[in-house]
Amino acid sequence: MNPDLLARALMNSPNFTLQSIDDERNDTSEADETRASFEMIADDGELIGYIKTWHDDDDYAGFVHFDAEGNIVDWKTFAKRMHQNATRS
Repeated sequence: MNPDLLARALMNSPNFTLQSIDDERNDTSEADETRASFEMIADDGELIGYIKTWHDDDDYAGFVHFDAEGNIVDWKTFAKRMHQNATRS
C-alpha cells in the first residue's frame, strides 16, 4: 500500500510512528511485496498497535489496524479510482 495513502487514512491518530516489521518467512520463500506490516509506536516508545496492509495488481488496496492486544480497531479498502482522487487533492 502506498505509504502516503496509509498516512492519510490514519491522520486522526497523529501521535505515533510506524515501524516496519521484517518479513518472518525463511530464506527459501519469496518476499510478498504486495503486503506489509507495521508496529505503531507512541511518542513515549510504547507499542500501541499494528497495521497490516495489502495492494493487489488491480489496484485494490487496504489496511487493518489492530490494537496492542490484537483486536481490530479499524479497516479500510481502496479502489483504483480512490487512489487517483486521493493523489489529486
